[in-house]
Amino acid sequence: MQLDFFVVMSNLASLFALIAVGYAAVKLGIVSTESQHHFSILLMKITLPCTIFISLAQREYNPAFIHDSVIIIVAGLVGFPFMLYLSRWVLAGMFGVPQGRRGIWSFLCAFNNSGFMGFPIALSLFGAEGLALSVMMNISFNMTIYTLGAIEIARDNPGHDSEGLNMKSIIFSGINIATVLSLIFYFGRINLPATISAPLSYISGITTPLSMMIIGMTLAHSKVADMFTDIHAWTATIMRLAVYPVLWLLAVKVFPLGSNPLVEAVYVLIMSMPGASVTVGMCEMYHGDIDFAAKIMFIQNILCMVTIPAICVLL
Repeated sequence: MQLDFFVVMSNLASLFALIAVGYAAVKLGIVSTESQHHFSILLMKITLPCTIFISLAQREYNPAFIHDSVIIIVAGLVGFPFMLYLSRWVLAGMFGVPQGRRGIWSFLCAFNNSGFMGFPIALSLFGAEGLALSVMMNISFNMTIYTLGAIEIARDNPGHDSEGLNMKSIIFSGINIATVLSLIFYFGRINLPATISAPLSYISGITTPLSMMIIGMTLAHSKVADMFTDIHAWTATIMRLAVYPVLWLLAVKVFPLGSNPLVEAVYVLIMSMPGASVTVGMCEMYHGDIDFAAKIMFIQNILCMVTIPAICVLL
């Protein structure tokens, strides 16, 4: 497992490097505060939809893989809403999370960085099949984070009924349209010509560094001391990195996800990742508490360097 742990730590180090670039860009005056908003819109409306579409639409069709894929997609469609609503309607009250923060607190308890961190770690631990399963699980992630998750973030805004929460725009967002189209292209075995797939792939490559740098830009406006003294940021971190991963590890032992043990391993691993990298972008779009989200993301991305290897040992 030494090689596996090295790959895990290498990916985490890359994450921090990208965040540091965004942080330095603001502190050095290279990027203005106003630019952050435009970068977030670029991420949510252009680069991320391209990433979602190209990741599945260009994948080779494999009938033997469909059974396990359906299981892990369904498990994700159960798991993400369960964590979101348990966090929102039960745990947020127990931990004393105030109104105006409960939406983003619940969001970062439930939704994780399944793509940038989950994909390479699944590949390093479980090979190509593990990566393919994590991509399929990402379908349920996309279907819930950009609908139910968006609604929860918008709830924190007092004027969400008239301003932040537009159900039509949430349901028919570019991200959700890209998800549906990717499924059509994958199961329909429709091949994209190189003149289309190449530029989509180029745009897709922007998503990871852009999302991480946006986090760094946001952190540049916060005091370091404040990041570590916010009790609600710590409770969200404990739930995301410790409580929920262990809960799902126990759950799959009681309710196995089919006959392929790799499905369970990938499911638990993905559920162990820190908060979703697109959180700040979604806060920009749906008027959530960006500073609070950045605090949670910062703490989670530090502590996951301990918790992810620990989950790997348990797996």
